[in-house]
Amino acid sequence: MLLFHRHKPGRDYYTLPGGGVEFDESFEEACIREVREETGLKVRALELVYRYITLEKEENYYLTQVTRAEPVLGGPEAKHQSAENSYEFIWANATEVESLNFLPEAARRVCLEILQK
Repeated sequence: MLLFHRHKPGRDYYTLPGGGVEFDESFEEACIREVREETGLKVRALELVYRYITLEKEENYYLTQVTRAEPVLGGPEAKHQSAENSYEFIWANATEVESLNFLPEAARRVCLEILQK
């Protein structure tokens, strides 16, 4: 599973690539765009694996298959990259995800469930 290792002042954690849905864009289209913007990888297939809905928002988690290539940081993350605010890609398996400071916790649970299948 491809994760971001985030380093910010006073914070060190792991998270998934992702982001918000733009106007007139489906959740699937947003997933494909965010993966491409943040990693440079093209999504070949995606499957909705979890939907979380509250009064304030809806979060969708997708299992994706991407092109075989090394990820390259892009989008706003690349613009904000600095010594104090860094993004580093890591590939992690279920055992590694279990031991990481992974945020948000809901995403961590979804990832572990997917990796343990």
